[in-house]
Amino acid sequence: MHIRLSIFVVFLLASGTVDSKHKNHQRGEEPAFVRNLTNAQRSSFFGISKNPGISFQQKEDKLVKWAEANNLTEQYAEFYKNLQLHKEQRSKNISAVIERLAEAKVEVDKVNADLSLTKTQRDEKIDELKKTYPQEIPTIFHINSLFDHKGNGTRNGEGKQSKRKHQ
Repeated sequence: MHIRLSIFVVFLLASGTVDSKHKNHQRGEEPAFVRNLTNAQRSSFFGISKNPGISFQQKEDKLVKWAEANNLTEQYAEFYKNLQLHKEQRSKNISAVIERLAEAKVEVDKVNADLSLTKTQRDEKIDELKKTYPQEIPTIFHINSLFDHKGNGTRNGEGKQSKRKHQ
């Protein structure tokens, strides 16, 4: 059960990362080949690429046709290839984090269970663990915050909305 929850949370975190990168892309981080296009060409490109009402396959087909019509077939093909490579690498990175998450949690639990440590010493040990588990430790602390009743997450399976009902 905990593994499934961890995988789900890592997936959500990854999705959040993708969404924030996508939003940054919308704010100006655009493909290099688009930068020197006319306003009409740019508008046409983004009209297709940002259209939420068409399937990903339809979008890809339309963008290929758009690139052909604008004599940008090679540039678009290179962009698409790099985008696919980036997605594959991100997926591999997420899988690696998921595989190491339980191991990292055991290490964090050991540090937290050591009552002989001061807060400063505990923080130093956690910082040391971040060298070995750079993505996993922040992910564990984020998951922890989801279950912190002071945070935006849940406590004992109840969300914020459920708490309001009981107040």
